[in-house]
Amino acid sequence: MNHLQISTDPTLLGADLPESLTTSPSVSTFLPEEDASTCLLLPETPSPPLDFTHPLTPSMGNVENCENVAGDDPAAETSSSGSSGIGIVGGCTSAAGNLFNNHNEYQHLRKKSDGKIQENGMLNGTLNIALTKDMPNFVHWDWPLIRKCTFFVFLAGIIAMVAIVVTMIATLPKSCNPSVAWYKGSVFYEVFPASFQDTNDDGLGDIRGLIGRADYFKNLGVGAVRLNSIFPSAHYPDRFEEVTSLTAVDEVLGKVEDLQKLAAVLHERNISLILDLPIYPFVNHLNPPILDVDHLPNRTSSDVPTSEFLRLARSANPEQENTITSVLMFWLAKGGVDGFYIKGLEHFSEDPLLLENIKEWKYTLGGDRILMVSKNFIDHVPETIVRDVLNQVDLVDVLLDVANGTEAIASTVRDAIDGTLLKGAEHPWIHWSLGGVNQRRLSSGMNSNVTLAATLMQLMLPGTSSIFYGDEIALEEAYDPNGDHSETQHLHHLPAMSWSENQNQFTGRGTLPWLPKSASASYHHLDIVLKLIALRKSSPSIYLNSVAKENQNLPNAEVKSSRNDILVIQRWYPRRNSFASITNFGSKNVSLDLTAMFYSGEVVAGASMVQERVYFQQFNVKSLETVVVRLHK
Repeated sequence: MNHLQISTDPTLLGADLPESLTTSPSVSTFLPEEDASTCLLLPETPSPPLDFTHPLTPSMGNVENCENVAGDDPAAETSSSGSSGIGIVGGCTSAAGNLFNNHNEYQHLRKKSDGKIQENGMLNGTLNIALTKDMPNFVHWDWPLIRKCTFFVFLAGIIAMVAIVVTMIATLPKSCNPSVAWYKGSVFYEVFPASFQDTNDDGLGDIRGLIGRADYFKNLGVGAVRLNSIFPSAHYPDRFEEVTSLTAVDEVLGKVEDLQKLAAVLHERNISLILDLPIYPFVNHLNPPILDVDHLPNRTSSDVPTSEFLRLARSANPEQENTITSVLMFWLAKGGVDGFYIKGLEHFSEDPLLLENIKEWKYTLGGDRILMVSKNFIDHVPETIVRDVLNQVDLVDVLLDVANGTEAIASTVRDAIDGTLLKGAEHPWIHWSLGGVNQRRLSSGMNSNVTLAATLMQLMLPGTSSIFYGDEIALEEAYDPNGDHSETQHLHHLPAMSWSENQNQFTGRGTLPWLPKSASASYHHLDIVLKLIALRKSSPSIYLNSVAKENQNLPNAEVKSSRNDILVIQRWYPRRNSFASITNFGSKNVSLDLTAMFYSGEVVAGASMVQERVYFQQFNVKSLETVVVRLHK
C-alpha cells in the first residue's frame, strides 16, 4: 500500500507492474495540498492532454523532441487498453514545467540589431517575430522622434490658446455703459472765432487759429466745437449779426477751404463741427420746400448723398440764399459740417410752411447730422404742430439764467425733465447753455467762483452740456475803466481768450485793435472742469437723460432742494453709482443737514474736499461753490 491507499500487490492488480510505476518519484514529492486534491483516475477514462499550448506562453518546446522522449520512456505509455488499471499519458516534462513556471518571461518584438534572427524566428534560443520587408511601414518609423514632435506641437497649441484668451480679456471694453449718438450726453464747446486765436497778427482771431488749438479741444474732452459767427458782415466782428451771406466765410476769419481743413482736423480727434445759422433778419420769410420729402428714400446716415441730392445741391442758386435748404446743401456739398443751430426761428413760428421746411431741413441733413433749435422757438410753436416739429429736431437749446436765483434754475430744469421735451424717446435732447454771444459773462459784476459753480452744476444735468469759450477758466469781461473802447462796449463780453497766466498768447501784437484785454482769468478752475467732464463721459447716471425701461422713458434726475440759494440735484441709473451735486449760490458759507436725502458719499469734484468721504449730517458748502458727491449705496 502506498500513501494514496493504492495496493501495490501484483496479485491484486492482476499484472506485473514495473518498478518505476510502483515507486514513482512523484509519489514521494506530492505536497499535502496536492494530496488532498488528487483523485484516482477511473478505468478507461481518458486523461487530459498535456500537450496544450498556454495562450500567454510563446513556446512549449519542440513537439518532435517530446514524442521522442515519450517513446523512449516506457513509463509514459499506457499500461493497457482493455484491462483494469491506471491510464497514464506521457508528455514532455520540460513543456509542462514551462506551463506553470512563475518565472516565464514574455517575448517581445525586437529590433533587428538586437540579435541575429534565425530562419524559424528564434533569437538566442527564444521565439521572436522577424522584422521582414512584408511588415507595415509604420513599424520602421522613428517613434521616439514622433512622440517628441507631437508633444511640442500639443504644447505650442496650448500656449497659443492661452495667448488668445489673454488677448481677448485684455481687449475687452473696460465698461459696458449704454451707447448713445455722438451728440447725446456729450459736451459742446461754443466759440466766437474772432476772439479765440490770432495767427496773422492782425489782432483778430481766425479759423487757422482754431486749427492750431485742436489739441486743446481734445484735451478738454468735448464732443463738438460750435462756431457761432463765421459769416460775412459789413463790419465784422463789430456787427457780426448783420449777415450778408450764408454761403461764405468772412475774410477776417479766412476762407471756406480753411473751414474744411478745420473740420478735417477735428474729425481726426473725434470732434464734430457745428455751425450757427442766423437766418433772421437775413431771411424774412420761408419759401415752399424744394424737395418732396414724403416721396424720397429715407436718409438715415451720413453716407454720401444720393445723386438726386447732389444734383439739387449743385443747382442751388447762391443768389437765392433765402432758401435755407439750398444753404444747407451748399455746406454739406463742401463737406465737414456735422450740424446746424438754426437761430431766429421764433420769428417764423406762425409761418404755415414752417413744418414742411423743418422736415426738408432734417431730410437734407440725414440721420447723423443734427438740427438744433432754441427752447424759445419751441415755446412759440403752435400746439397743433409742436410734436411734429420736435420729431424732426435733435437738440433744443435751453438757457439757464443763474442770475435769477436757484428757484428759477430749478423751475427751468423741472420743466425740461417733466415737460414734453424728454417724455418720448423720439423727442430731442436738451442742450444746456449758461451763456453765449448774446449773454453777459457769468462773472460780470460777481466773484469769478460763480462761473465754476454754475459750470459744474450744469455738467450734472441730463442731456448735452455746453461751455462758452473761457468759462472753463472763469474768463472775465474786457477791462475798460477809462472808456477807451466804448464804441465796442456791446462786445466786451467777448474778450480775447487768455491762454497763459504769464502771457496772453492770443496774438503777437501788443494791443488789440477792437477790444481791450480781459480783466482776469482763474486758470486753476480748468483742472476741476476737466475732471467733471471726464466723469460725465464715463457715467451713464450723468450723461443719459432718462432711463429706458419697459418701452418707456423714466427720468433719472431730480431737483431735491432749491431753497435759500442752495440747489441740490441727484442723478442715478440702474446698477450704477448715484451722484449728487450741492451748489451754494449764496454769499455765505453754510452747514447743511441733508440726512433726509443722503447718508454718506465721496467727493469727486469741487473746489475743495476732493476724494474725501463725507457725511451729510453736517455738510459744509462754501459760498459760490458746487460739490459733486458719489453717493454710497
